Amino acid sequence: MKAGKLDRRITIQVKTATRDNFGAEIIAYNTLATVWAEVLPISGREYFTASQFVPEAQFRMRIRFREDFDETAQILYDGTVYDILYIAEIGRADGLEILVKKP
Repeated sequence: MKAGKLDRRITIQVKTATRDNFGAEIIAYNTLATVWAEVLPISGREYFTASQFVPEAQFRMRIRFREDFDETAQILYDGTVYDILYIAEIGRADGLEILVKKP
């Protein structure tokens, strides 16, 4: 991967589960790492539901290789949280290609 293309900062957040005083499960996302990424828009659309327009966007994000997260994590980019749809290895552990969409 060429470092010049990794020109955006994204934050990888992993899901953690804890219990409150009453034993109820609390799901939270904690920051795993903030990394450099290449962000490429794939598609965008708007659809009408519940009497309002809802935008939907998908992005392809490429980062250097890591093994410490999976599809249960989420990505924070430019103040917006994105769900991870798919993670694919690029080459032989050269990098990762992450397909995300806005929930």
